[in-house]
Amino acid sequence: MALRRDALGLVALVVALGATTSATPQVDRYEMQYGPPVDVSVDDILQMPESYEEKAVRTRGTLEWEGRETWTMRGTFGGRLRVIPVPDIAVHFEDEAKQWMGRELEITGVVRVSLDQQRGTRTPAVIFWQFLGPPEEKSTRPVAAVPDVRLEELVTKPGSHDGKTVRVVGKFRGENLYGDLPSRSRLRSSDWVIKDDVFAVWVTGKKPKGSGWSLDPKLRRDTGRWLEVVGRVSADKGVVYIQATGVSLAKPPTATAEVAPPPPPAPRPKVPPVVVFSLPLDGEREVPANSVFQLQFSKDMEEASFKGRVLLRYAGRPRPGDREFDAVHLSYDGGRRVLTVDPSDVLRPGRTIELLLLPGIVDLEGLPLQTRPGFDPGAAIDVLRFQVARGLLTGSSP
Repeated sequence: MALRRDALGLVALVVALGATTSATPQVDRYEMQYGPPVDVSVDDILQMPESYEEKAVRTRGTLEWEGRETWTMRGTFGGRLRVIPVPDIAVHFEDEAKQWMGRELEITGVVRVSLDQQRGTRTPAVIFWQFLGPPEEKSTRPVAAVPDVRLEELVTKPGSHDGKTVRVVGKFRGENLYGDLPSRSRLRSSDWVIKDDVFAVWVTGKKPKGSGWSLDPKLRRDTGRWLEVVGRVSADKGVVYIQATGVSLAKPPTATAEVAPPPPPAPRPKVPPVVVFSLPLDGEREVPANSVFQLQFSKDMEEASFKGRVLLRYAGRPRPGDREFDAVHLSYDGGRRVLTVDPSDVLRPGRTIELLLLPGIVDLEGLPLQTRPGFDPGAAIDVLRFQVARGLLTGSSP
């Protein structure tokens, strides 16, 4: 069978591709190597493989099993395209795929073309690193033992729940319609956001729909509904992702109905503020030379406390041509809890910029800013670092 003639060559390519990364989430790394995926049909890949060779694609088709661990996707006109998961997701895919045969599957991967020596034809295959099952597919795995976790805990302690399956409740925010998360942190076009208070996460792998209900991630009028999401947690660069296995409508996490009140509970411990994310992301490389930096905090901040306590500087020893950032402009948006730091100068290419938050910055309750978990800022309270792009790369201000 033609699909199996070049199996050894394709397996070698899959192993080489899968060996390029072991961290999660991995999509950013694949896109850096192959570029953002383009939407294309199975039939187009089969008819014009040379047009998509070594390019990232996203395609849909009916999943079929050819035996001997050979999976294909059938196109509209009956043609079959071989699809091969990278090693990192192979076990998970094969476990799920047994329930999906004969149903539509979406995959994202790179097109590889092999030569059939006997026939002299070129046979395409897609080696994929991401997949999305049928829209109405429901997980049959028990979820009774899944722990309930608040979004605040996931966001303020990124990485602490990586690899664990949890149940969370959050307000539907569409496809990041309100800018709750950095747009470049989105992994795929079908991802959407849930949020509780200021704590937002990406949901991937499931659409926001169920029996008798469906929400459109593109419409603001559909936002505001509370959803329960069950899935596996991962974090990358301070952004949290949930690979969903189940989505359902939910009630708000706190009751709003007022009855005869019991004795007032003990006051909640006051939680000090922390930096929850930044634009650009902390540690980001290739930052434009005309960048403006934005920091979002977990609580409402006392704007006056920023004065004289936010510092920009070049990391390392001073070099000829370095200028002091003595005209830095600060502005604080209380509605979004966002501090904007404008260097008022063009940043030097190739240099590392440090944004220091010094002791004395407080929230409206007077609680001092705390260091993010896992960071050692030295004498400062927090330090964010960014690498300026080399050359003349510039970008628009946030």
